[in-house]
Amino acid sequence: KHMAKAAKGPLVGALRIGAIHTIGPYLFPTLIPALHERAPEMPLVVQESYTANLTMLLKQGKLDVIIISYPFDEPGIETLPLYDEPFVVLLPSSHPWSVKKTISSELLPEENILLLGAGNCFRDQVLEFCPDCLQASQKDVGLQQTLEGSSLETIRHMVMSGIGISVFPVTATGAHAYSHRLLAVKRFAGKQPQRRVALAWRKSFPRRQAIDILISTIHQLNISSVKSIS
Repeated sequence: KHMAKAAKGPLVGALRIGAIHTIGPYLFPTLIPALHERAPEMPLVVQESYTANLTMLLKQGKLDVIIISYPFDEPGIETLPLYDEPFVVLLPSSHPWSVKKTISSELLPEENILLLGAGNCFRDQVLEFCPDCLQASQKDVGLQQTLEGSSLETIRHMVMSGIGISVFPVTATGAHAYSHRLLAVKRFAGKQPQRRVALAWRKSFPRRQAIDILISTIHQLNISSVKSIS
């Protein structure tokens, strides 16, 4: 079926793309219209899920490409890094740290840290550079249990309400302009923790030109808060 579609042209027909929960909601709103201008006959069918689920769907041929973050290494799957995305601290605007220019990661365990639930790769990345944040997140076990399966948007609202602070990928911090008066976003002091976002697809996928235009479109989005990798 893929070969028959490819015969009509690699940029003709839907491209089924998946992304992890901490990337999709913040990338798709700008990617979809930009890609539509360049490839109007190639609409995107989008899906958001966890890395393990997206990988399974990709291998089964139910998705054509997925956007994930490293580490990622699967047989038969090709990957290409897209951009590096730094992490930032999300605070209530009334928090004493809101007057600081940068925040030291060593200070984080002093606060009530709101983290995504177990099994989310972004949670694992946060704990990799701040292992003590796990203990800080468990100061209120009942609260952390309510966050299991929650999204960054849920955590954003809880930070706005003053319950705690959190660590976000920088592209997720500006999703709601109305919250800026209630939130403060601060960079980390010293070396910036970050993740590398990548595109993955089956090596047997025949529409290479579709992959290429997707990659170039993402690079041309000029996301000011990330560094594209060419």
